[in-house]
Amino acid sequence: MRRNWRWIVTVLMGGAILLGSLVVLAQESSGSALADCVKLLPADRPIPTGPDAPTLRIIQPTTEVVYGRTVTITIQSTNFDIPAEGRHWHLWINGQLQGMVYQPTAVIDLEPGTYQICASLGNTDHADLGMPDGISLRVEAALAGTPTATLAVAREQAQVQPEPGIGLGQILVLAAGGLLAAVGGWWLGSRLPKRKSAGRK
Repeated sequence: MRRNWRWIVTVLMGGAILLGSLVVLAQESSGSALADCVKLLPADRPIPTGPDAPTLRIIQPTTEVVYGRTVTITIQSTNFDIPAEGRHWHLWINGQLQGMVYQPTAVIDLEPGTYQICASLGNTDHADLGMPDGISLRVEAALAGTPTATLAVAREQAQVQPEPGIGLGQILVLAAGGLLAAVGGWWLGSRLPKRKSAGRK
């Protein structure tokens, strides 16, 4: 009977981990770019208030439709100098962290489609700070004769740097590996011959 309880507990814990992961991955957009961007950030991040609080907003693109694959994302920050002392901002596209940007402008390439762009301030410890900003954007292929935007800065000066750390995919792999190790250890332990203690006959 004891073995059955261990197996049931192990299966229930594994199911709970898997279900929680699926819920996170299946969360639907709320329809508000800003609300969805807030969900991407840790709830316990510092959110300073008052007149000296750091803020940012996305100021480019200025339209909801961009023609051509090359997209320039520019932010404007207050009370937060970029790139002073390693300060930067984080760029998110459709809920996926793209990395860090150490200047106000990032130049990225996107296939035609609809995107949600999020930006959040990042401190020198690579932690998110304050409230993010977000926009919805549609990228359309540039047909012959369609005017496309001229880059305000050189692509080399507006690169997105990879963010150090662990992503959601890596966390799921680690959780699955831990679950498999626990189940494998239980299974192997239940198959090994039991050693009699010295006091028992």
